[in-house]
Amino acid sequence: MFGAWQAGAWTALAPRFSPDLIVGASVGSLNGYAIASGADPHALSLLWRRDSRLGRLCADLRDLVRRFRPRMDFAVVATELLRLKARIFRNQEVDWRHLAASCAIPLVVAPVRIDGRLYADGGLLNPLPVWAALELGATEIVALHALPKIPCRWLEPPARLFRRFFGVNPPLPSGVSCSTVFPSAPLGSLRDALVWKRPNVERWLEQGFADAARAWPFATPPQNTTSKSKR
Repeated sequence: MFGAWQAGAWTALAPRFSPDLIVGASVGSLNGYAIASGADPHALSLLWRRDSRLGRLCADLRDLVRRFRPRMDFAVVATELLRLKARIFRNQEVDWRHLAASCAIPLVVAPVRIDGRLYADGGLLNPLPVWAALELGATEIVALHALPKIPCRWLEPPARLFRRFFGVNPPLPSGVSCSTVFPSAPLGSLRDALVWKRPNVERWLEQGFADAARAWPFATPPQNTTSKSKR
């Protein structure tokens, strides 16, 4: 659910530049797919304001892929579980299964079988897929890091140790710039990350906008159209 923060950040970023390539991992793959398919900030925010349940994730993704297809270069990262290897899927090969796999949080959402192999969360080895953007030729990168710290005290140490041994985090080559936007304050608890609540979504949309707008101070804030319609 922390993907709502990314949607808020995109509201600030979208008027300032037009990306040539979008790379998404975990929930970033869903936001990335929608943006690459032409969703403007208003439409993306509306998607997050709609009640969302993990139990119907696959059905929602099937509907998303039926309705939209990327209009620009798009890639999604998923993790092959048997080999603990991150893999990039790109453009026309991406379907709802790749998006579902990239969002398949271990022990929460079942992994997805693609071409006989099981895939899970694309952020398992690195929650920020800058490395994948580099492999695909990006030289100027804006990265939205919704999960710089796992929102669970007892999970954080083993996760840090796991990524130290198995993570994918190559150094940034010379000639490549990367500007990373982080949440200015913790987004919430582990439960908040898994359960949709309208007040949380509104708060994250606003916080994401504010965090990204620090670099683009003349952006227009996101509007709560549902609230407006009730007035």
